[in-house]
Amino acid sequence: MVSRQLELTVAHASGRSPLAVTIDRLVVAGWVGRDKAALGHHIEELGKLGVPAPSRTPTYMNLSPMILTTGDTMAVVGPESSGEVECVLIKDGDAIFVGVGSDHTDRAFEKYDIPASKQVCAKPVAPVVWELGQVRGHLDRIVLRSWMTTGGKRRQYQEGRLAANIDVMEILDNIPTADGLDMPRLCLFCGTFPAIGGIECGQRFEFEMEDPVLQRKIHHAYQVTCLPQYL
Repeated sequence: MVSRQLELTVAHASGRSPLAVTIDRLVVAGWVGRDKAALGHHIEELGKLGVPAPSRTPTYMNLSPMILTTGDTMAVVGPESSGEVECVLIKDGDAIFVGVGSDHTDRAFEKYDIPASKQVCAKPVAPVVWELGQVRGHLDRIVLRSWMTTGGKRRQYQEGRLAANIDVMEILDNIPTADGLDMPRLCLFCGTFPAIGGIECGQRFEFEMEDPVLQRKIHHAYQVTCLPQYL
């Protein structure tokens, strides 16, 4: 079994505490929008890049947990890749934590094999998480944002409330289980929002999750370097 250990920090109302968690399964959910028109827009957005439409929604992709990282740098093998801000659930036995990450994807490869286009890129997650119990009653009000820097120019790339998507706990509960893969120690990426102005590739990606009720944020960023190839 391939596993990945993450060293995280749980932010409580009264302070912070360390969390070392071993992830045995990584699942990335896609096409999770509640608004069918907006969902169709995102499918169309990807279709312009040659990405085939899904046969079901939402989709669930099993990837290797080894690509999870809390680092602030990423090396990719192709110049056409970009991030997507997503709510992340980390399940460690009976305990569930809420975090934020980026489903970084190789856009050129995505036209041919969607799961593989996600597997070839690291999956950054912010090193800070919240306990589910502290936010469960107002999950729909949580806001996700991202920013892209391309050629030295930074712009807002995404923004949306979790209310726009299927409830993240519903996404978690509906993960297919007939495949026999482990569930107790799981990391789930819960889907994203359409890019403002269309999908773009850049050299730096920033993302954050805001809790307007408890007035706090989790922010993370990473640099992207494209490795030279000699074929």
